[in-house]
Amino acid sequence: MNLALALGLMLGYLAWGRQLVGLELELSTARQQAAALTRTWTVRGIVRAILPQANIVILTHEDIPGFMASMTMGFLVKDPALYQGLDIGETVRFTLTGTPPNVVITAIERETP
Repeated sequence: MNLALALGLMLGYLAWGRQLVGLELELSTARQQAAALTRTWTVRGIVRAILPQANIVILTHEDIPGFMASMTMGFLVKDPALYQGLDIGETVRFTLTGTPPNVVITAIERETP
């Protein structure tokens, strides 16, 4: 009886170990595929500051679906010409592109009231 129990436990452990290796490989592949996806969001925000020396615009933005809740934060801007002429307090619509959390503003325009 003890031998049968020990043999059963050993076979179960070996089978579980093989399944675990397969699941780890599947998870790793899924993570790599997800990381490779570049995403794009277009959302509204209010300009709070512009830091040209760092190429950053600080915005209070609405929820970015599937990425982050609304908050105030700085975003890198792909091209400094995008924020030329913007004023603090203006409402804008901007486009973020990238693979989270590495996203940049690729378009930004004033919203008309």
